[in-house]
Amino acid sequence: MKTKTFWPYLIVLLTVISCSPSPQKEREGNVTMASVREAFQNLSTLPIAEEIESVEYLPLEITDNDESLIDGIVDYAVTSKYIYVLVGKEPRIVLFDRQGKFVRTFLRQGQGPNDFRGMIGSLQVDEKKDNLYVIGSKIGVYSLDGVFKKDISFNRTFIYAHYLDSNYIAAIGTPFIPFKDGLGIGVFNEKGDSIVSKNNFYSDLVPKDISGFTFGIAASPSDNFRSVLFKMAANDTIFRLSAEGISPELICNLNNSKEEIIRGLNIRKVTKFPSSYDIFVSDMFETNKHYYLRLMKDEKYYVASIDKKNGKTIVEQCINPIDDIYTLADVNIQLGLTGSRGWRSFPIWGRMLRENNTLVQVITPYELDVYQSSGEIRIPDDLINKIKGDNPIFIFYKLKN
Repeated sequence: MKTKTFWPYLIVLLTVISCSPSPQKEREGNVTMASVREAFQNLSTLPIAEEIESVEYLPLEITDNDESLIDGIVDYAVTSKYIYVLVGKEPRIVLFDRQGKFVRTFLRQGQGPNDFRGMIGSLQVDEKKDNLYVIGSKIGVYSLDGVFKKDISFNRTFIYAHYLDSNYIAAIGTPFIPFKDGLGIGVFNEKGDSIVSKNNFYSDLVPKDISGFTFGIAASPSDNFRSVLFKMAANDTIFRLSAEGISPELICNLNNSKEEIIRGLNIRKVTKFPSSYDIFVSDMFETNKHYYLRLMKDEKYYVASIDKKNGKTIVEQCINPIDDIYTLADVNIQLGLTGSRGWRSFPIWGRMLRENNTLVQVITPYELDVYQSSGEIRIPDDLINKIKGDNPIFIFYKLKN
Protein backbone atom coordinates (compact mmCIF):
# COMPACT_ATOMS: atom_id res chain seq x y z
CA MET A 1 0.00 0.00 0.00
CA LYS A 2 1.46 3.33 -1.02
CA THR A 3 1.27 5.98 1.66
CA LYS A 4 -0.31 9.31 0.73
CA THR A 5 1.39 12.26 2.34
CA PHE A 6 2.63 15.74 1.55
CA TRP A 7 6.02 17.40 1.25
CA PRO A 8 7.92 17.03 4.54
CA TYR A 9 9.33 20.55 4.78
CA LEU A 10 5.84 22.05 4.76
CA ILE A 11 4.52 19.86 7.55
CA VAL A 12 3.83 21.78 10.70
CA LEU A 13 6.13 19.87 13.00
CA LEU A 14 4.94 20.77 16.47
CA THR A 15 5.98 18.88 19.64
CA VAL A 16 5.89 19.50 23.66
CA ILE A 17 6.89 19.40 27.97
CA SER A 18 8.13 19.70 31.82
CA CYS A 19 10.91 22.48 35.95
CA SER A 20 14.45 24.59 36.77
CA PRO A 21 15.45 28.26 36.97
CA SER A 22 14.21 30.81 34.44
CA PRO A 23 15.96 30.67 31.06
CA GLN A 24 18.63 33.22 30.58
CA LYS A 25 18.86 35.30 27.47
CA GLU A 26 20.94 34.23 24.57
CA ARG A 27 23.93 32.54 26.15
CA GLU A 28 27.32 31.28 25.15
CA GLY A 29 27.74 27.53 24.75
CA ASN A 30 30.54 25.09 24.09
CA VAL A 31 30.38 25.46 20.33
CA THR A 32 31.57 22.54 18.19
CA MET A 33 33.26 23.45 14.92
CA ALA A 34 32.55 21.12 11.98
CA SER A 35 33.85 21.09 8.39
CA VAL A 36 30.85 19.86 6.45
CA ARG A 37 31.77 21.43 3.10
CA GLU A 38 35.29 20.03 3.32
CA ALA A 39 33.97 16.53 4.19
CA PHE A 40 32.03 16.46 0.90
CA GLN A 41 35.41 16.16 -0.84
CA ASN A 42 35.95 12.69 0.59
CA LEU A 43 32.62 10.89 1.01
CA SER A 44 32.64 7.91 3.32
CA THR A 45 30.29 5.83 5.50
CA LEU A 46 29.27 7.07 8.93
CA PRO A 47 30.55 4.94 11.83
CA ILE A 48 27.08 4.78 13.37
CA ALA A 49 27.49 1.05 14.07
CA GLU A 50 29.98 1.93 16.79
CA GLU A 51 27.13 3.42 18.82
CA ILE A 52 24.60 0.56 18.42
CA GLU A 53 24.30 -2.15 21.06
CA SER A 54 21.14 -4.00 19.95
CA VAL A 55 18.10 -3.69 17.66
CA GLU A 56 14.39 -4.52 17.91
CA TYR A 57 11.96 -4.70 14.96
CA LEU A 58 8.33 -3.97 15.80
CA PRO A 59 5.62 -4.03 13.08
CA LEU A 60 2.31 -2.36 13.88
CA GLU A 61 -0.53 -4.88 13.95
CA ILE A 62 -3.34 -4.89 11.37
CA THR A 63 -6.66 -6.24 12.65
CA ASP A 64 -10.18 -6.60 11.26
CA ASN A 65 -10.79 -3.07 12.54
CA ASP A 66 -10.00 -0.59 9.73
CA GLU A 67 -8.86 1.87 12.41
CA SER A 68 -5.68 -0.21 12.75
CA LEU A 69 -4.61 0.62 9.17
CA ILE A 70 -1.93 3.32 9.11
CA ASP A 71 -1.69 5.38 5.92
CA GLY A 72 1.18 7.80 6.43
CA ILE A 73 2.79 8.61 9.79
CA VAL A 74 3.03 12.37 10.33
CA ASP A 75 4.43 12.01 13.85
CA TYR A 76 4.68 9.55 16.71
CA ALA A 77 5.52 9.26 20.41
CA VAL A 78 6.76 6.24 22.35
CA THR A 79 6.61 5.23 26.03
CA SER A 80 7.50 1.97 27.76
CA LYS A 81 3.82 0.96 27.43
CA TYR A 82 2.42 2.59 24.28
CA ILE A 83 3.17 3.83 20.76
CA TYR A 84 1.07 6.82 19.66
CA VAL A 85 0.82 7.33 15.89
CA LEU A 86 -0.45 10.53 14.25
CA VAL A 87 -1.91 9.37 10.93
CA GLY A 88 -1.71 11.56 7.82
CA LYS A 89 -4.92 10.46 6.10
CA GLU A 90 -8.09 11.31 8.05
CA PRO A 91 -5.97 12.80 10.87
CA ARG A 92 -6.25 10.87 14.10
CA ILE A 93 -4.04 9.39 16.79
CA VAL A 94 -3.93 5.60 16.87
CA LEU A 95 -2.74 3.75 19.95
CA PHE A 96 -0.64 0.58 19.87
CA ASP A 97 0.94 -1.17 22.81
CA ARG A 98 4.68 -1.54 23.11
CA GLN A 99 4.45 -4.97 21.44
CA GLY A 100 2.84 -3.36 18.38
CA LYS A 101 -0.69 -4.62 19.12
CA PHE A 102 -3.54 -2.34 18.05
CA VAL A 103 -5.43 -0.87 21.00
CA ARG A 104 -7.79 1.84 19.75
CA THR A 105 -8.09 5.24 18.13
CA PHE A 106 -6.94 7.64 20.80
CA LEU A 107 -8.19 10.92 19.38
CA ARG A 108 -9.55 12.37 16.15
CA GLN A 109 -9.05 15.76 14.59
CA GLY A 110 -12.52 17.18 14.09
CA GLN A 111 -15.47 19.05 15.58
CA GLY A 112 -17.12 16.24 17.58
CA PRO A 113 -17.60 16.42 21.36
CA ASN A 114 -14.51 14.30 22.05
CA ASP A 115 -12.45 15.42 19.04
CA PHE A 116 -9.38 17.64 18.97
CA ARG A 117 -10.72 20.87 17.51
CA GLY A 118 -8.10 22.32 15.24
CA MET A 119 -5.08 20.99 13.40
CA ILE A 120 -2.86 18.35 15.03
CA GLY A 121 0.78 18.88 14.12
CA SER A 122 2.74 16.60 16.42
CA LEU A 123 2.89 14.52 19.59
CA GLN A 124 5.11 14.47 22.65
CA VAL A 125 5.14 12.40 25.85
CA ASP A 126 6.49 12.75 29.35
CA GLU A 127 6.12 9.35 30.96
CA LYS A 128 7.20 10.51 34.41
CA LYS A 129 4.44 13.11 34.48
CA ASP A 130 1.88 10.82 32.79
CA ASN A 131 1.36 13.43 30.07
CA LEU A 132 0.72 13.15 26.35
CA TYR A 133 0.90 16.48 24.53
CA VAL A 134 -1.13 16.88 21.35
CA ILE A 135 0.24 19.97 19.63
CA GLY A 136 -1.35 22.03 16.92
CA SER A 137 -3.39 25.24 16.96
CA LYS A 138 -3.49 24.63 20.72
CA ILE A 139 -1.81 22.17 23.07
CA GLY A 140 -4.02 19.42 24.45
CA VAL A 141 -2.72 17.65 27.55
CA TYR A 142 -3.89 14.08 28.18
CA SER A 143 -2.89 11.25 30.47
CA LEU A 144 -1.02 8.44 28.75
CA ASP A 145 -4.19 6.34 28.97
CA GLY A 146 -6.28 9.01 27.23
CA VAL A 147 -7.90 11.04 30.02
CA PHE A 148 -8.19 14.70 29.07
CA LYS A 149 -6.43 17.07 31.49
CA LYS A 150 -6.40 20.56 29.98
CA ASP A 151 -5.95 22.70 26.88
CA ILE A 152 -3.28 25.36 26.57
CA SER A 153 -3.96 28.13 24.07
CA PHE A 154 -1.64 30.87 22.82
CA ASN A 155 -2.20 34.23 21.20
CA ARG A 156 0.68 33.77 18.76
CA THR A 157 1.30 31.53 15.76
CA PHE A 158 4.11 28.96 15.62
CA ILE A 159 5.22 26.57 12.95
CA TYR A 160 6.92 24.43 15.60
CA ALA A 161 6.54 24.09 19.37
CA HIS A 162 8.02 21.66 21.87
CA TYR A 163 7.78 21.32 25.64
CA LEU A 164 11.03 21.57 27.56
CA ASP A 165 11.88 21.00 31.21
CA SER A 166 10.39 23.43 33.73
CA ASN A 167 7.14 23.67 31.73
CA TYR A 168 8.81 25.97 29.25
CA ILE A 169 7.98 25.72 25.57
CA ALA A 170 10.44 26.15 22.69
CA ALA A 171 8.86 27.69 19.62
CA ILE A 172 9.81 28.59 16.05
CA GLY A 173 7.99 31.47 14.38
CA THR A 174 5.86 31.14 11.28
CA PRO A 175 7.68 31.65 7.96
CA PHE A 176 7.07 34.61 5.65
CA ILE A 177 6.46 37.07 8.49
CA PRO A 178 9.10 39.81 8.92
CA PHE A 179 11.22 39.39 12.04
CA LYS A 180 10.16 42.86 13.16
CA ASP A 181 6.56 41.61 13.35
CA GLY A 182 7.19 37.97 14.23
CA LEU A 183 8.83 35.69 16.73
CA GLY A 184 12.01 34.23 15.31
CA ILE A 185 12.88 31.55 17.87
CA GLY A 186 12.08 31.63 21.57
CA VAL A 187 11.27 30.00 24.88
CA PHE A 188 7.92 30.69 26.57
CA ASN A 189 5.98 29.74 29.65
CA GLU A 190 2.58 28.04 29.52
CA LYS A 191 0.82 31.42 29.57
CA GLY A 192 2.58 32.34 26.33
CA ASP A 193 4.84 34.92 27.96
CA SER A 194 8.20 35.27 26.24
CA ILE A 195 11.13 34.23 28.45
CA VAL A 196 13.83 34.63 25.82
CA SER A 197 13.71 35.10 22.06
CA LYS A 198 16.03 35.68 19.13
CA ASN A 199 15.09 37.29 15.84
CA ASN A 200 18.27 39.10 14.84
CA PHE A 201 18.91 36.79 11.88
CA TYR A 202 19.82 39.57 9.49
CA SER A 203 22.18 40.03 6.55
CA ASP A 204 23.22 43.03 4.49
CA LEU A 205 22.03 41.05 1.46
CA VAL A 206 18.33 41.36 2.41
CA PRO A 207 16.49 44.50 3.58
CA LYS A 208 15.32 44.17 7.18
CA ASP A 209 11.70 44.89 6.39
CA ILE A 210 11.47 41.73 4.23
CA SER A 211 13.73 39.51 6.37
CA GLY A 212 12.13 36.50 8.04
CA PHE A 213 12.05 32.73 7.99
CA THR A 214 11.43 31.06 4.64
CA PHE A 215 11.38 27.40 3.59
CA GLY A 216 15.02 27.14 4.67
CA ILE A 217 14.52 26.19 8.34
CA ALA A 218 14.88 22.95 10.26
CA ALA A 219 13.79 22.31 13.85
CA SER A 220 14.21 18.92 15.50
CA PRO A 221 13.39 17.66 18.98
CA SER A 222 16.38 16.56 21.01
CA ASP A 223 14.44 14.98 23.85
CA ASN A 224 17.43 13.03 25.11
CA PHE A 225 18.97 16.45 25.84
CA ARG A 226 15.65 18.09 26.85
CA SER A 227 15.92 20.64 24.06
CA VAL A 228 15.28 21.57 20.44
CA LEU A 229 17.91 21.98 17.73
CA PHE A 230 17.31 24.75 15.19
CA LYS A 231 19.02 25.66 11.92
CA MET A 232 18.18 28.17 9.19
CA ALA A 233 19.62 28.39 5.69
CA ALA A 234 20.91 31.95 6.10
CA ASN A 235 23.75 31.03 8.48
CA ASP A 236 25.95 28.10 9.50
CA THR A 237 24.97 27.89 13.18
CA ILE A 238 22.79 25.26 14.85
CA PHE A 239 21.17 26.67 18.00
CA ARG A 240 19.84 24.84 21.04
CA LEU A 241 16.61 25.99 22.71
CA SER A 242 16.34 24.67 26.25
CA ALA A 243 15.06 25.57 29.71
CA GLU A 244 18.39 27.37 30.17
CA GLY A 245 17.89 29.64 27.16
CA ILE A 246 19.15 29.83 23.58
CA SER A 247 22.75 28.92 22.78
CA PRO A 248 24.86 28.22 19.68
CA GLU A 249 25.92 24.55 19.64
CA LEU A 250 27.44 23.74 16.27
CA ILE A 251 29.05 25.72 13.45
CA CYS A 252 28.65 23.63 10.30
CA ASN A 253 30.96 25.56 7.94
CA LEU A 254 28.75 24.90 4.91
CA ASN A 255 30.27 27.90 3.11
CA ASN A 256 27.13 28.42 1.07
CA SER A 257 26.56 31.09 -1.56
CA LYS A 258 25.00 34.51 -1.17
CA GLU A 259 21.96 33.09 -2.96
CA GLU A 260 21.40 30.61 -0.13
CA ILE A 261 21.57 33.39 2.45
CA ILE A 262 18.96 35.27 0.46
CA ARG A 263 16.82 32.12 0.10
CA GLY A 264 16.89 31.70 3.87
CA LEU A 265 15.85 35.29 4.63
CA ASN A 266 13.94 36.96 1.80
CA ILE A 267 10.24 36.34 2.48
CA ARG A 268 9.33 37.75 -0.94
CA LYS A 269 11.62 35.38 -2.83
CA VAL A 270 10.09 31.92 -2.45
CA THR A 271 12.53 29.18 -3.48
CA LYS A 272 11.95 25.72 -2.00
CA PHE A 273 15.27 24.11 -2.86
CA PRO A 274 18.88 25.27 -2.54
CA SER A 275 21.04 25.67 -5.63
CA SER A 276 23.23 22.79 -6.78
CA TYR A 277 26.23 24.32 -5.00
CA ASP A 278 24.55 24.93 -1.66
CA ILE A 279 24.07 22.56 1.28
CA PHE A 280 20.83 22.59 3.28
CA VAL A 281 20.40 20.95 6.70
CA SER A 282 16.90 19.43 6.60
CA ASP A 283 16.90 17.29 9.77
CA MET A 284 19.13 16.38 12.71
CA PHE A 285 19.45 14.38 15.89
CA GLU A 286 22.17 13.92 18.47
CA THR A 287 23.60 11.16 20.64
CA ASN A 288 26.02 11.44 23.52
CA LYS A 289 28.94 11.33 21.07
CA HIS A 290 27.77 12.84 17.79
CA TYR A 291 25.54 15.29 16.02
CA TYR A 292 23.90 13.68 12.99
CA LEU A 293 22.69 15.91 10.14
CA ARG A 294 20.54 15.07 7.13
CA LEU A 295 21.60 17.26 4.23
CA MET A 296 20.32 18.21 0.79
CA LYS A 297 22.66 19.12 -2.04
CA ASP A 298 21.74 19.22 -5.72
CA GLU A 299 18.37 17.61 -4.82
CA LYS A 300 20.17 14.57 -3.40
CA TYR A 301 20.30 13.49 0.23
CA TYR A 302 23.41 13.08 2.36
CA VAL A 303 24.00 12.47 6.06
CA ALA A 304 26.84 13.73 8.22
CA SER A 305 28.22 12.85 11.63
CA ILE A 306 30.13 15.37 13.72
CA ASP A 307 32.15 14.24 16.73
CA LYS A 308 31.22 16.43 19.69
CA LYS A 309 34.72 16.30 21.17
CA ASN A 310 36.88 17.20 18.19
CA GLY A 311 34.50 18.25 15.40
CA LYS A 312 35.62 15.44 13.09
CA THR A 313 33.10 15.40 10.24
CA ILE A 314 32.14 12.55 7.92
CA VAL A 315 29.63 12.88 5.06
CA GLU A 316 27.89 9.95 3.37
CA GLN A 317 25.63 9.99 0.32
CA CYS A 318 22.22 8.37 0.82
CA ILE A 319 20.57 5.95 -1.56
CA ASN A 320 17.89 7.76 -3.55
CA PRO A 321 15.97 5.12 -5.55
CA ILE A 322 13.56 7.86 -6.64
CA ASP A 323 14.98 11.10 -8.05
CA ASP A 324 11.87 13.13 -7.28
CA ILE A 325 11.93 13.88 -3.53
CA TYR A 326 8.19 14.60 -3.56
CA THR A 327 7.65 10.98 -4.54
CA LEU A 328 10.24 9.83 -2.03
CA ALA A 329 8.30 11.59 0.74
CA ASP A 330 5.13 9.95 -0.54
CA VAL A 331 6.74 6.55 0.10
CA ASN A 332 7.31 7.51 3.75
CA ILE A 333 6.87 11.01 5.11
CA GLN A 334 9.47 10.17 7.78
CA LEU A 335 12.03 9.39 5.02
CA GLY A 336 13.05 6.46 7.19
CA LEU A 337 15.58 4.90 4.80
CA THR A 338 17.24 8.16 3.82
CA GLY A 339 20.11 7.63 6.22
CA SER A 340 23.48 6.06 6.87
CA ARG A 341 24.39 2.55 5.71
CA GLY A 342 26.98 2.31 8.44
CA TRP A 343 25.18 -0.53 10.23
CA ARG A 344 25.06 -3.85 8.33
CA SER A 345 24.53 -1.87 5.07
CA PHE A 346 20.96 -1.05 6.15
CA PRO A 347 20.10 2.67 6.03
CA ILE A 348 19.47 4.24 9.44
CA TRP A 349 17.89 7.54 10.36
CA GLY A 350 15.62 8.38 13.26
CA ARG A 351 14.85 10.25 16.43
CA MET A 352 16.16 9.75 19.94
CA LEU A 353 13.71 8.90 22.71
CA ARG A 354 13.60 11.01 25.84
CA GLU A 355 14.75 8.09 27.98
CA ASN A 356 16.72 4.85 27.55
CA ASN A 357 19.29 6.09 25.01
CA THR A 358 17.28 4.63 22.13
CA LEU A 359 17.10 5.72 18.48
CA VAL A 360 13.72 5.12 16.77
CA GLN A 361 13.33 4.63 13.02
CA VAL A 362 10.01 4.30 11.16
CA ILE A 363 9.85 2.50 7.81
CA THR A 364 7.10 1.04 5.61
CA PRO A 365 7.00 -2.26 3.69
CA TYR A 366 6.39 -0.30 0.49
CA GLU A 367 9.48 1.79 1.22
CA LEU A 368 11.51 -1.40 1.68
CA ASP A 369 10.25 -2.67 -1.69
CA VAL A 370 11.26 0.56 -3.41
CA TYR A 371 14.74 0.57 -1.91
CA GLN A 372 15.31 -3.15 -2.34
CA SER A 373 14.43 -2.89 -6.03
CA SER A 374 17.43 -0.60 -6.45
CA GLY A 375 19.60 -3.56 -5.43
CA GLU A 376 21.72 -1.44 -3.09
CA ILE A 377 20.48 -2.46 0.34
CA ARG A 378 20.23 -5.73 2.18
CA ILE A 379 17.21 -6.17 4.43
CA PRO A 380 18.14 -8.05 7.63
CA ASP A 381 16.53 -11.49 7.87
CA ASP A 382 15.05 -10.65 11.28
CA LEU A 383 13.27 -7.69 9.70
CA ILE A 384 11.98 -9.67 6.72
CA ASN A 385 10.49 -12.23 9.11
CA LYS A 386 8.63 -9.47 10.97
CA ILE A 387 6.89 -7.91 7.94
CA LYS A 388 3.18 -8.69 8.01
CA GLY A 389 0.88 -6.53 5.89
CA ASP A 390 1.34 -2.90 4.92
CA ASN A 391 1.54 -1.16 8.28
CA PRO A 392 4.73 0.72 9.24
CA ILE A 393 7.51 -0.93 11.19
CA PHE A 394 9.21 0.68 14.18
CA ILE A 395 12.90 -0.09 14.68
CA PHE A 396 14.47 0.54 18.06
CA TYR A 397 18.27 0.84 18.21
CA LYS A 398 19.55 0.64 21.77
CA LEU A 399 22.72 2.73 21.87
CA LYS A 400 25.77 2.06 24.00
CA ASN A 401 26.13 4.17 27.11
